[in-house]
Amino acid sequence: MRRIALVNQKGGCGKTTTAINLACCLASEGQEVLLIDLDPQGHIALGLGRKPEEIERSTYEVLLGELPINKAIQRLRENLDAVLSDVVLSAFEQVMAGTREREYKLTQCLLDIEDQYDYLIIDSPPSVGLLTFNGLIACEEVIIPVDSSFFSLHGLGKLLETIQIIQEKVEHELSIKILATNVDRRTKFSRGVVETLRARFPENCFETVINTCTGLRESASIGMSIAEYDDKCAGFRDYQDLAMEILTEAIEMKTKRFSLASFLEAEGLPKQLLEKEIVFTVEASEEADVQIAGDFNEWVPESLQFTESQGRPVWHKAISLRPGSYEYKYLVEGLWTNDPTNDETIDDSYGGLNSVINV
Repeated sequence: MRRIALVNQKGGCGKTTTAINLACCLASEGQEVLLIDLDPQGHIALGLGRKPEEIERSTYEVLLGELPINKAIQRLRENLDAVLSDVVLSAFEQVMAGTREREYKLTQCLLDIEDQYDYLIIDSPPSVGLLTFNGLIACEEVIIPVDSSFFSLHGLGKLLETIQIIQEKVEHELSIKILATNVDRRTKFSRGVVETLRARFPENCFETVINTCTGLRESASIGMSIAEYDDKCAGFRDYQDLAMEILTEAIEMKTKRFSLASFLEAEGLPKQLLEKEIVFTVEASEEADVQIAGDFNEWVPESLQFTESQGRPVWHKAISLRPGSYEYKYLVEGLWTNDPTNDETIDDSYGGLNSVINV
């Protein structure tokens, strides 16, 4: 699942409009898309024709672990599901104050649905707080919509600094792309903003820009995507182009990975660049001492991190593994145990069994 967060601390930059229309355009191309609203304003629901009073199961209950995420998912369109929010989500930061691993709540919620979707699109609130942190840590990519204004250009630098701090603090790499929005090509100022963005961030700007379009505002006001409202207007063409640019990136990345794998194999070179991040998880009480050991770390136990996932006490650790087969076990309170979620095992040298994972 390719995970993309829409982030900008400035309101009115087209963040929610982009989340809705990008998700709908990807869905129309046959991609299974999950849209998650982390904004307490709940504009995703309004923009797709759902009234706030119709939201019985929201992002808030999911993040608190009161509800499995698959119980909160609603099918809104063909190939498009969503987890919607409302104003109660604004209490999340206060409720989570002092809670361990609170920045990883969304990441843990997503473990159960990782293989169900092609794309995850997250709409963040217009602020850089705990909800936005959850979205960033749960994703691999960030899209920053930047509208044609002086304040947006000024705020972009501050936002990039914040994202860099988050990456360094939690050692989580993010691919950052900038999307110019609300561009009025008739004005020299708007054209200048786009030129400035491309000059300062040549590797991070989308080729696509979102032009000023009355249809985008009108479609949102009646709870429709621009594709449903008017598929002949400039707004629809722009978001369709954005979706195709993102889909093309995915194809290029797969091609590059395939080409690199073939080259390394032919040359007999190390395969560090082909490593895949595997998240190992096991349930145990919060007070337990939980470790993992296996072929990948020469059977030297390494500690796991605790979090609470959907009301369950879960310990987890992400380990990058090269292609191959690995034996491993958990060490819980000094006792060796197999992975209860993995049925694939092999005899060890002591009359017991090791769990096996194939990468």
